[in-house]
Amino acid sequence: MRPPALRPPRRAPRPAPPALLPPLATGVALAVAIVAAAPSRVGAQTAQEVAHCEHAVDRRLAEARARLQQLAEGGTPSASFAAGCLALADGRAADAERHFRRLVEGGSPGASAHYWLGRAYGEQAQRANPLRQASLARRTKGEFERAVQLDPDYVDAREGLMQFYLRAPGVMGGSEAKAREQAQEIARRNRYRGGLALAVVSTRRKDLAGAAREYEQLAAQFPDSSAPWTQLAALHAQQRQWDQAFATIERMQRAQPASMPAQYALGRLAAESGMQLERGEQALRRYLTHQPRPNEPPLANAHWRLGAILERQGRPELARAEYRTAVRLDPALRPAREALAKLE
Repeated sequence: MRPPALRPPRRAPRPAPPALLPPLATGVALAVAIVAAAPSRVGAQTAQEVAHCEHAVDRRLAEARARLQQLAEGGTPSASFAAGCLALADGRAADAERHFRRLVEGGSPGASAHYWLGRAYGEQAQRANPLRQASLARRTKGEFERAVQLDPDYVDAREGLMQFYLRAPGVMGGSEAKAREQAQEIARRNRYRGGLALAVVSTRRKDLAGAAREYEQLAAQFPDSSAPWTQLAALHAQQRQWDQAFATIERMQRAQPASMPAQYALGRLAAESGMQLERGEQALRRYLTHQPRPNEPPLANAHWRLGAILERQGRPELARAEYRTAVRLDPALRPAREALAKLE
């Protein structure tokens, strides 16, 4: 999967791939940004097949899942790939491993099969006992490395390695220095994605000023992209600098007057901080009139955040209704389920 030469697509990012430890804490955490645009094929899988996998696993989109189901019913290599993606989307990482490993062992699988096999190993490692986790860590890293060997410009695989190095303990191969090397390699290939990766590494190293500089530079260079703005707001929120976080989203709205992700970001900040609740409620209600693009925050998340605002406002019945809608739209959205349970 080769990245675009310079300008990222106009869409919000999908989340970073899972690794061995929980995602890096980023306060409001308005999404770790990874944007992708692919050529016609990624190894043995088409770019469209890979996109369906990403959208089903990372965004839990019903349309992508339906297409994968169709592919899984065939007898081609695409069937094994689609079945693995469906298993991963359902939280069945061991089954996903079996499907992706069959694809890899079948010969000429392409870089994407190794990358997704690495993700299946990484998902299992998060829940494994310490002894098995060490083995799964080696396999995760090995598959990501193999994907990069097959396609040095496969940015997703390099990001997988970067996240591995950041999250894995040193005894399992974790290394901030190696993470930064991967971020620099990404930046050589794609300034946008590389800048985001460098900011993530800086945040992990507690160089928050350096991370802020990266986001500011990206916002200036790519003013129509939402990720630098929302990540900068998240950085301020991580430090409980709420006024600066809200000011960042206001700057984003001036740069992108029609941006729906900016509306969601404003609502999320209000829900997290307890500040500007009325304004946040209005922003989320506007977002809920919008049909999100594949890599924009799902409507389930917007209902959950709206419920949190309503709960803070002392309107439990309305909050309960929003939580119920969020759970209906996405039964896997655990924070919404937990919030609903507390009110019932």
